[in-house]
Amino acid sequence: MIPVVQIVVIGAALFLVANVLGRQTYAARAWKKIALSFLAGAMVIAVLFPDLTNQIAHFVGVGRGADLLLYGLTIAFITYALNDYLRGQRDRDALYRLARRVAILEANKRYDI
Repeated sequence: MIPVVQIVVIGAALFLVANVLGRQTYAARAWKKIALSFLAGAMVIAVLFPDLTNQIAHFVGVGRGADLLLYGLTIAFITYALNDYLRGQRDRDALYRLARRVAILEANKRYDI
């Protein structure tokens, strides 16, 4: 019998893959789709074979599989936060440039320059 948590995690992984891969937008870059597919596959494998994470952890020199997953999650979160911050800075910069350009165009139009 499969525990309920396994069903929930596998369902969440399938939902994430279907949601992201189903979008046909330019914003979702190919490497993000590949990384998400890999992550969802790793989630399913880790849930179905929990001893495998312990074996991988021992292979790379970490005590437990849960610790290895925590380290991976920490790296993923920091990467996401940094990426989100840089994207926000880039969007703010583009907005400032656009606002300046509109102000100059309106001033030129207003004063017939």
